[in-house]
Amino acid sequence: MNLHLVDIGLILVYFMAVLLVGVYNTRSDSTSDYMLMGRKLTLPAFVMTLVSTWYGGILGVSEYSSTYGISNWVIFGLPYYVFGIVFAMLIAKKARALEVNSLPEILVSDYGKNAGRLASVWVLLLASPAPYILTLGLILNFFLGMNLVIAIITGAGFSLFYILNGGLTSVIKTDKLQFILMFAGFLVILIVLGGTYMSPIDLWHSLPETHTSLTGGQSFAYIVVWFFIGSWTMVDPGFHQRVYATTTQGIAKRGILWAVLFWFIFDLMTTLTGLYAFSFLPSETVPSQAFLVLGNAVLPIGLQGLFYVGILATVMSTLDSNTLVSGITLGKDILSTFPSFKSHSTHVLIKASMLIVIIIGIIMAIWMPSVIDLWYTFGTISIPALLMPTLFSIFKRPLTQRAVLLNLSIPPLASFLWFLFGKIDEWSYFLGLEPFYPGLFCSLIILMLFKNPQKEASQ
Repeated sequence: MNLHLVDIGLILVYFMAVLLVGVYNTRSDSTSDYMLMGRKLTLPAFVMTLVSTWYGGILGVSEYSSTYGISNWVIFGLPYYVFGIVFAMLIAKKARALEVNSLPEILVSDYGKNAGRLASVWVLLLASPAPYILTLGLILNFFLGMNLVIAIITGAGFSLFYILNGGLTSVIKTDKLQFILMFAGFLVILIVLGGTYMSPIDLWHSLPETHTSLTGGQSFAYIVVWFFIGSWTMVDPGFHQRVYATTTQGIAKRGILWAVLFWFIFDLMTTLTGLYAFSFLPSETVPSQAFLVLGNAVLPIGLQGLFYVGILATVMSTLDSNTLVSGITLGKDILSTFPSFKSHSTHVLIKASMLIVIIIGIIMAIWMPSVIDLWYTFGTISIPALLMPTLFSIFKRPLTQRAVLLNLSIPPLASFLWFLFGKIDEWSYFLGLEPFYPGLFCSLIILMLFKNPQKEASQ
C-alpha cells in the first residue's frame, strides 16, 4: 500500500512520541516501583490504561466483525462487561487489599511455591505478547510491504525498548496517549463514513441476516464458550496488576466500572467499522486487513494517517503491557524462586525475562499467525487452571494444597488434549464440546473431591 508522505509523517511522529513519552524521566530503580508504579495509580490513569490495554488484537476484531457482524460485540464485548462488573463489585477491593505484587503471589501465600510456579506458567500463557506481536507485524507488513517475519521482529523490538527502564510507569504514561489516539482514530473514520458515504441506519438495512444476527451464523455452543472465556477478566494478569497499583481500594472499584463504559463505546465503534468494511470492500479482501483496507479506501490524506495511528495505538498499548507482565511473571514469580538465580537481583531477572518472552512471542506469532486462534487457545487452556484457585484465595476460602496443585495441572491438560484431538480431526471436537468445557468440568470435579471443609468452616 502506498501512503502519502503526510500520512507516513504522522505515523513516524506517533512512534517518536511514544518513545519520548515512554523513555523520558521514567527510570525505576526500585523493583516495587518498576512493577506497580509505587502503588500511585490515580483514577483517570487507571481507567485509561485498562481501556487501552484491552484492545491489542484489533485485527482480530477487524476479522470477526467484518465476517460475522454484530456477533463480534456478543463474543468480544458483552461477556467482558459482565465479568468486569462482577470483578468491580465483588473482587476489586479484596484484591487490592492483599498488597501483593502479582497474581501468582496470591496462590503462593496460601499454597506454597510449587502452586505459585504452576500458576505462573498459565499466567505466562494468558499474558503472552504473541497475539499483539503478530498484530503489529501484520500492520507493518501492510504499510511497508515488509516481510512478515521481519515486521514481527521489528515491532516487538520497538515495544521492548521503551519499557525496559521505566517498567509500569512507562507503560502508564504511553497508555494515556494511546487511549486518546485509539478513540480519535475510529471516531474520524466513522464520521467520514456516516457523513459522506452511508448513515449507520442505512447501513444496517443493507446488511444480510448473518451480520445482524447475534450469533453471526455460528453455533450456539461456540458463542457460549466465548462467554466462558470472558471469565479471563477474573484472572487476567494485566488487569490484576493495575488493581494492585491503584492508590486506594475505592479507585480499583470505581475505575473498573468506568472502564466498562468506555469498553462499550469503543466496541460499538469498532463493530460498526467492521460492518462498513463488509459493505464497502470487495469480498476477496482479507478479513484481518479489513480496517486497514477500509481506511485506505475512504479517508483523505492526513485523516488516513490519524486512523492508522489509532490502530497502532490499540496494539502498542497492549503489547507493552503484556510484555511487562510476562517479564515480571517469568523473572520474579518463576526464576527468582530457584536457588540458582538467587545471586541475581529480581530487577535484572525481570528485564532479562522480558527479552525471553518477546523471543518466545515472536516464535508463537510465526507458528500460529491468527490473532483469534491465539486468543482462543491461550484462554481455553489457562482459564480453567487459574479461575477457581484464584477466586477461592481472594475470598478467603482456602482449598487443600492437593486440590490447588491438581487444579493447576489436570484441567489445562484436559483442555489441551481436547484441543489437540480436535485439530487432528479437522476441528471436529468429541461430542461437539469446545475444549474449554472439559477443562472447566475437571476443575469443578477436583474442587468437589478435594476441598477442605475444616479450613472453610474456620474462616
